[in-house]
Amino acid sequence: MEQGNPSTAPDGALVDFDAVCQRVRAAMEPARAHAVSLHDERGDILWLTESSMGPDEHNAVREAMEAFAKRDGPPILTYDLGDGRSAVLLRVVNAGAAMVGAIMVVMDTRVMRQDSRGPIRLITPKLQRALAEFAQMRPAGAAAPPQRTLPTPPGRAPAGAPARASATVTPEIERLHAALRRTPIGLHVQRLMPLAKGTQLQRFEVLLRSKSGDGPNSAPQAMLKAAVEHGLGSMIDRRVLTELMGWLVRNKKVWQATGALFSVNLTTTALHDEHFIKFVELCLAKSKLPKGTIAFEVDVMTAVKLAARIRTVAVALHRLGCPLVLDDFALRTECFALLRLPGVRYVKLAPEITAKMRTDKVAQAAISAVVQMSRVLGMHTVAKRAETPPELEWLTALGVDFVQSHALAPPVAIDSLARV
Repeated sequence: MEQGNPSTAPDGALVDFDAVCQRVRAAMEPARAHAVSLHDERGDILWLTESSMGPDEHNAVREAMEAFAKRDGPPILTYDLGDGRSAVLLRVVNAGAAMVGAIMVVMDTRVMRQDSRGPIRLITPKLQRALAEFAQMRPAGAAAPPQRTLPTPPGRAPAGAPARASATVTPEIERLHAALRRTPIGLHVQRLMPLAKGTQLQRFEVLLRSKSGDGPNSAPQAMLKAAVEHGLGSMIDRRVLTELMGWLVRNKKVWQATGALFSVNLTTTALHDEHFIKFVELCLAKSKLPKGTIAFEVDVMTAVKLAARIRTVAVALHRLGCPLVLDDFALRTECFALLRLPGVRYVKLAPEITAKMRTDKVAQAAISAVVQMSRVLGMHTVAKRAETPPELEWLTALGVDFVQSHALAPPVAIDSLARV
């Protein structure tokens, strides 16, 4: 949905969600609302005033919807988002007292602490009118939101079990969740170097780096491993995507002239998370980045294990104009089947394929076969960890398009791209 264009409600009435957001902003004055978002009875976003929502905001909505769904649910809840910001969630009910949605307002935490009456003081007659207006735009029948579930951690689901299953939210998971919110992160990028002379294509893989004092500019492997094992990997993917899109919006000269592409790695839990694609869609709509600017990278073995789910994700990403990158592509039948997925544009060869290419004719033939197949399908090939001039000469002769190498192009802070 494009900002500023009203949609049509089921009863034919004109719905202007943006006007509701502006009325909510006005009702909050003199306190300043940083962002306002409207949600349906399941917590899905109907409208938001800013470019995107971060993972902390999404989690606040999810937890609030669970509380609001209860028969004696509170009318208003607040959540500390960190960095001096708080989320205020307002329950929206219709004339029959059925919950039909919620409104979230992000504002300064210090404003919330200035009045002993707490958040309830925010529910003024002016705000109540805005809530009533939003309620009238929602369908009369509201379905109860789903119970809080987490993706089953990899390797723990029995054979044949659904990809998504309920998981108990233990104190350990809650502590990890809080740590993931607090941990400062930064983004690095590694350029894929084109082998063809004169090629000006700018292709980058986006890498997560820690900004903590213990390991600045290092990959937070322990944090990533713990997040994936406890079903919280998509939270990290959302943070990376939010940081990346915000940076690209602020630094348009980096990609406007060259049509640069940035690929983001997807965790297993992001592939399972049915709300993640909606999050991507909203971020793309608000950022207004051209199609093909953001790509997503999936490890081939993960894609093989999640064959049914990866097809659904690939179709959705292709619809949004996001290319798919297959990482660690090996010469196995199940890997070749992935080339049929819509939107695959880059194939990164597994290092073991290229390691013996100078002395092994079978390896040379295998690389040539993958290159030829990729060209017929309109895909590019990427070799990894090639560093010496003879290796580059062989790869060029075999028709490989790009090389990803620490020797040729080591990862750099994304901010360095704006200084070129």
